[in-house]
Amino acid sequence: MVQGALREEGLEAFRHVVLEYDFKRRGLRMDCVLLAPGVVVVIEFKRSKVSAADRDQVSNYAINLVEFHEVTQQLVAKGAVVVPIVALTEGKAKRSKAKPSFHEGPWASVLREPLVADRSNLSEVLRAVLGLRTGRAKVDAKRWISSRFSPSSTILDAAISLYGAHEVSAIKEHQAPVEHIRACTAEVVKHVAAAKKSGRNRIIMVSGAPGAGKTLVGLNVAFDLELRERSVFVTGNAPLVKVLNKALKNSYQGNARAMEGIVGSGYARSAAKQVIEAASFKIVAAHRFLGDYDKLLTSKDGSVVVFDEAQRTYQKGKQVLGSALRDHEANLILNSLASTHDKGAVVVALLGHNQAINAGERGAGAWFEAAEALDWDISIGDDTLALSELEPYRKKWAKHPQRFKLKRGHLEHSMRFYRNEGVEAWAHAALEGDADSAKKLAAKLEAQGHAVLVTRSLSKAKAWARTQRAGEQRAGLVASGQAKRLIAEGLYPNHKPGIEDWMLAPSHDIRSSDMLETVQNQYQIQGLELDWVVLCWGADLRYEGKSGDGWQAYKLRGPKWTRDKAIDVSKNGYRVLLTRARRGMVIYVPRGDSSGVDETREPSFYDGVAGFLSACGAALLG
Repeated sequence: MVQGALREEGLEAFRHVVLEYDFKRRGLRMDCVLLAPGVVVVIEFKRSKVSAADRDQVSNYAINLVEFHEVTQQLVAKGAVVVPIVALTEGKAKRSKAKPSFHEGPWASVLREPLVADRSNLSEVLRAVLGLRTGRAKVDAKRWISSRFSPSSTILDAAISLYGAHEVSAIKEHQAPVEHIRACTAEVVKHVAAAKKSGRNRIIMVSGAPGAGKTLVGLNVAFDLELRERSVFVTGNAPLVKVLNKALKNSYQGNARAMEGIVGSGYARSAAKQVIEAASFKIVAAHRFLGDYDKLLTSKDGSVVVFDEAQRTYQKGKQVLGSALRDHEANLILNSLASTHDKGAVVVALLGHNQAINAGERGAGAWFEAAEALDWDISIGDDTLALSELEPYRKKWAKHPQRFKLKRGHLEHSMRFYRNEGVEAWAHAALEGDADSAKKLAAKLEAQGHAVLVTRSLSKAKAWARTQRAGEQRAGLVASGQAKRLIAEGLYPNHKPGIEDWMLAPSHDIRSSDMLETVQNQYQIQGLELDWVVLCWGADLRYEGKSGDGWQAYKLRGPKWTRDKAIDVSKNGYRVLLTRARRGMVIYVPRGDSSGVDETREPSFYDGVAGFLSACGAALLG
């Protein structure tokens, strides 16, 4: 089809055709890429009709080339454009009457809407593509094909890459953090080996800021070639388990379909099924792990437990799996491991800080107390011991005879905001009431083109997110689980739509986050990321000025708000919400009910928040 089209007059500029180009990111493979001076064309072939998902797919390919393909980035810098096309191999394509236009901002070189062609008019469409060029930068096909990749290390990318043996690469801007993650992983693996050799049980503590890569370290350790036969990845974040397993299932089913023509459909499906089952077996929700230990693990598997969000273990008496815990959860886990495995059991505890969002969580200190009570060693770095949450244990464990020192056990730099990592520092300053520091940070972000936005209009916030999102990027609404009066705005923060489909379903699917209809709260979205976030602020966390001591937390009890003493838990919940975006965020602050009918939504509850966020440098959206 392409070969025939390129024989037509006026298309001599297309001198290079690349088929089945492996993008090495989530196993993506581009059907066809055409290279000409000043233009890169990405073609995805479909049989007889074009769906919204097909348009998103080819647009995503084009955007990813601009985002992560080094030679394409160099061409774009010289004025080249990137054009996605969906080509029908059968039937007729509907011609669009809209004039082609390009994205704004980082993807200004990418055509906003994919072109659609069929056998009869592909040559005509390609001639039109040449007319969209703004430059004539020459393309070296060999350099383009062998170009370096620098895809982002989201948790989903990393998980699928690790399980599927795809390439895991780091973004160039974060080479130093990535090297730290690799060094941390290597050191942890050495300490696991040392524990096995000594026959002593050991806890290895890895800490880090939100988005710094703790989960990536854990996944690396759990699937290390030396450890994968006896390791399991456990997390207190149940939504993360669901999304990881669903993403893996989707990935391998897609790979199976791609393999059918090569190795036969039966073998492909069987191989995919085995991989999905193995991956699902390795990722376990924490409380299911504890309650179903014998069923989940073989005699070998589980002697090394990577425990994500390890600070979330519950205290004795907490209701888990329908019954009260008979002991602190950390104690139960260590006891279970010690009784099941002869010697040298290991827990790799991944510790987040400033992230307490649930009642009944004991924090990182639970592991120190359990280790001392049950005679386990601890590997921990000085930077981790220096965290404020560990102050009660610092002096005792600094030179404890059962302490082994980690050199690279604390991850300081976030990888989540690969364009605007300063947002996390801004969120911290704002939640600590430090408007001056927040304003300075906001000015730096704005100068970089990554301003934090605030609006009093939900419709404008949604319109902004829809305009920003492109290809297979994700946009979504998030809100605090305590912001119950957002119901009056048509937002249900406790509805809890299925997180797997919300995160992974295509944009046209009504279950998708991209529809901007359903809301996820901090309990569901923690550990997960979106590209574009609309954070809907509720009356559960208010800024009441200096006379009111700044931020104050509230809970709705019946028809009235009452003061909540757990201000840190409330602020940490919003800290989670403020740090979910990878590319950009707008904060929607309602205006409340000015009629006086609804006392739970007095305008003053929200005006103080909007005013303080503005004082912190948040830019007004419309």
